[in-house]
Amino acid sequence: MKLTTEDVERVARLARLELSADETERYTTELTAILSFVEGLQAVDTTGVAPTSYITDELDELRADDVVQIDAGERAQLIDAFPVSKADLLVVPPVFSNYKA
Repeated sequence: MKLTTEDVERVARLARLELSADETERYTTELTAILSFVEGLQAVDTTGVAPTSYITDELDELRADDVVQIDAGERAQLIDAFPVSKADLLVVPPVFSNYKA
C-alpha cells in the first residue's frame, strides 16, 4: 500500500501532531514500508494453524497475596519510616499525573 504525503498529513492532524516537511516525507516512506510488510503477512496461508495467546507454554508464577496482621506499634514504625505520610496513610506519587505531594 502506497501512502501519500496527504495521507500522512491527515493522520498527523487527527493525532494532533505537528510534523515538519522532512518528517512528513520520512514517515510517508516508513509507514508505506510497514503497511507493505503487513500486506505480505496477510498473504501467508494460516489454514490449520491454531490461534495462540502465548508464544510459549510458560506462564507467570505469582506469589500468593497473603494478608499479614501487625500490631499498632509495628504499623507506627513502618509509617514513620516512610518518606511521606498523611493521616496514618502512606503518600506515594500518582502514576499518571504530574501531581506533586
